[in-house]
Amino acid sequence: MGYLIAIEGIDGAGKTTIAKFLKEKLEEFGIDTIILKEPSESEYGRKIKSSNVRLKPEEELELFILDRKYNVENNILPALEKCVTVIMDRYYYSNVAYQGARGISPDFILEKNEEIAPKPDLTIILDINPETAIERVKYRGKRSVFEELEYLRKVRNIYLSLKSNEIVFVDANQKIEDVKEECLYHVLSLLSSRGSFLELKLRRF
Repeated sequence: MGYLIAIEGIDGAGKTTIAKFLKEKLEEFGIDTIILKEPSESEYGRKIKSSNVRLKPEEELELFILDRKYNVENNILPALEKCVTVIMDRYYYSNVAYQGARGISPDFILEKNEEIAPKPDLTIILDINPETAIERVKYRGKRSVFEELEYLRKVRNIYLSLKSNEIVFVDANQKIEDVKEECLYHVLSLLSSRGSFLELKLRRF
């Protein structure tokens, strides 16, 4: 089986940048790697992304669950079974934080997701001040319905409350090169813990 690595954090934390960087580095080590982004391109994911107004919390969560089930069955598990490392640009902890910030129990959301989705081998949560994140997303053009300051503060607080043995937090307020270095260290630590073939590379890193 391949490794499942989730990159999480509020909008503007740098998830896509880090996912691309890690893919590039892992491929340098000869590790087949793909990036999968959520919401996906399923009919449910397209509905989420095309909405210009927030859906009701329960409806929004249902669409995310259906989209993730599709993604797991058609993309994530097939890749893992081929020994491809999968980097998720958002995964189910995003549901826990984002829909949890709208009043749905985070524990309930986590339970529903773990019924249908494999647990990551490593989850990197990029933690950033919401004010800084908002400044970053301004440069993207049109902001999404998920990018309001007070809402992101609630989302961040839920992220910070998460506890699981595969979760690590990285300060995304740092310079991007420092963020990249710290994230790569955690990924290489994971790979080295499962076998000796990367131990030398990790010691040299």
